[in-house]
Amino acid sequence: MRWSLALATLYISLGTPIDSSKRDDTSSPDVCERWAHQAAVVDTTLYIYGGRSRATALQTDNTWNNDFLKLDLSEDFDIASAPIQGLPKPDGPPPVALGYLWNDLTDLYLYGGEFSDTPPASPTAFQLWQYSIKSSTWSVPDTNNGGSIQRAAEGAGVSIPNRGKGYYFGGHLDGYTTQGWSQSVPRLYLTSMVEYDMNSATWTNHTETGASFPERADGVLAFIPWGEEGILLALGGGTNTTFSQLNIIDVFDIKNNKWTKQATSGATPEIRVNACTAVFSAPDNSSHNVYMYGGQNLQPAGEQIQYDDLWILTIPSFTWVQVKTDGQSNPPARAGHTCHAYRGQILVIGGYTGQELSCDTGVYVFDASSLQWQTSFKGGNETGGDSTNIYEPNKNSFYNVPALVVSQIGGGSTGGATVTAPQRTPVADSPLTGTNPDYTYNPNAPQQSPVLVTSTITGSAGVETTVVTETPTNQPSNSGNNSNRGASVGIIVGATVGGVAFVVGALLFLLFLWYKRRVKELRESYEEQQVTQGLVDPEGRPMSMASSGYPATMNHGRSKEDLMEGVEPTFWGMLLQPRRSLRVVNH
Repeated sequence: MRWSLALATLYISLGTPIDSSKRDDTSSPDVCERWAHQAAVVDTTLYIYGGRSRATALQTDNTWNNDFLKLDLSEDFDIASAPIQGLPKPDGPPPVALGYLWNDLTDLYLYGGEFSDTPPASPTAFQLWQYSIKSSTWSVPDTNNGGSIQRAAEGAGVSIPNRGKGYYFGGHLDGYTTQGWSQSVPRLYLTSMVEYDMNSATWTNHTETGASFPERADGVLAFIPWGEEGILLALGGGTNTTFSQLNIIDVFDIKNNKWTKQATSGATPEIRVNACTAVFSAPDNSSHNVYMYGGQNLQPAGEQIQYDDLWILTIPSFTWVQVKTDGQSNPPARAGHTCHAYRGQILVIGGYTGQELSCDTGVYVFDASSLQWQTSFKGGNETGGDSTNIYEPNKNSFYNVPALVVSQIGGGSTGGATVTAPQRTPVADSPLTGTNPDYTYNPNAPQQSPVLVTSTITGSAGVETTVVTETPTNQPSNSGNNSNRGASVGIIVGATVGGVAFVVGALLFLLFLWYKRRVKELRESYEEQQVTQGLVDPEGRPMSMASSGYPATMNHGRSKEDLMEGVEPTFWGMLLQPRRSLRVVNH
């Protein structure tokens, strides 16, 4: 038996595929409740791996699992009887929760996650696991620069499938994630942004550059196709003493590998952890709308409240709008669930609902255009780019911008937003200061219709006013019979007017330069007054979904050098420093 185990371990370490299709231990899709799982959509199939589940409402331990499930999204189904199918449980990948399931267009990649704490389980050495959908096999890829990378949990992940990129932000290390980590050693919260290139099997750590921010876990990461390579938005999350506010968003510029901050406008959602997001773009890419659903508030310490609210953060205006669903068949409040965009719908999977409910069906559908909860899912083979984050102008779009969002950014259901920049002034090096190169305003405007020109005027107090004017196009010219009449007079007048215009223009240009410099000074002064430092209740804690929602007794440290140091991953340079926190004042 010992030799067999050693041989199996050797095969796994060499990347030999494990054929899951030949196993008889099939995962059961029938559970009372499932949460803290890893999930991803590839083509027309949703895959679910691991997490936690309970067979009965009274079960409190042995909830970690390595169940492997799939749901066919090409067909319609009722949410009360979603046809989730069990796949063979894999031999290699461990039973973990709160990791992330990256994907490209053909494979899945399991990163991170936490081992059981009830009963306690010892973590194994970290390995990235790859699942080939075509061959139904699991294997360990031979990665570059990954010799010292460790397994993190409760971080925020996102995939950019058509580029073969996966990102993982923040999270923590402790005795349930890292082999050899003593339970007496404090938990270490992270600020790392780790990138995995699925094409070259290469790890990269994007060290903390640009705006600083507090370490966090249990947040979410959203990819927005803005700019040359897109941006990532870090929303929510916290540690055992602070939460990240949602009126200042941390923005990661993928091209320049740099963090900046962006203030939001509109009413702000409550602080929360373990929410989920799904992103939809207007058909003309003039707006990108981040739907955030659920999550939980863990203040004060020892208590937790699950949310059932739904918010939209519309980009690039960075305006929050709350979706009112009163009178609808709303799902129970939840946290630790996943959200997936597909054909204009948000598919909600799983979630922890607390002790009030006995069991939960765990599959819900929200129409992102009509803003209505549905009782059935509308399947199909064409995704409109939703499931793969491929935003192609010529693809069939199943999403229309809701009237609620249009009321804030202008335009219509198919796009044409008139608010095309953040409502609150971005910092000078923000990726949001320019125009999205993928965005062409009003491309279908009739030839004789006026062109809308949008400009923003910033006052001395930082208040911005958006002005929309109409400029007629293709105006008819005068008749040729009168074209030469008074030509000499026109030349003289034109020369005189031109000279005066030149002088006036030069003066206006000099005034404009002075104005821009002055506005910059006022903006910097204004923004410094808006961002303040402070702490929330030191007794509060964003309790781990991996710890059954109970308060943690361990302290924590900080990894300023993150999961890896430089291009080559290493954990030897981690620094345990006094925790910093950021609190911003709602605008």
